[in-house]
Amino acid sequence: MAPVLAQPKPDTRTAPGVDEAEGDWLCAWCHNRVANERDRFCLDGKDEFTFSNPEGLRFDIITFSETHGCGRTGVPTLEHTWFPGHAWSYCQCAGCAQHLGWYFAGQHEFAGLIKDRIVRALHLRN
Repeated sequence: MAPVLAQPKPDTRTAPGVDEAEGDWLCAWCHNRVANERDRFCLDGKDEFTFSNPEGLRFDIITFSETHGCGRTGVPTLEHTWFPGHAWSYCQCAGCAQHLGWYFAGQHEFAGLIKDRIVRALHLRN
């Protein structure tokens, strides 16, 4: 009698869709997921802005209607806001506590994440 060879079982797991993984934005320090491309938020027809703070530091930001893995810190304030009528507070990575941008609350609620503090996720298939 010939030995019975084990047959491989088909893989029934579902892989994340390419658009899901490739759309993720991650903290540049710890790679915690913080936003998704589908949640980009347009204000006055734009979702990318460049601003300088009172000390002259320049920030390039991308606006998102939702974030994941970011914590709001600080008391919202209208002082030196970049978006009139929108109070800002800090957005810190929930994974490593790095300052990633700001939350804005007013007529609209959204986050502005600093472009050089976030990176796009890559989806690799074997």
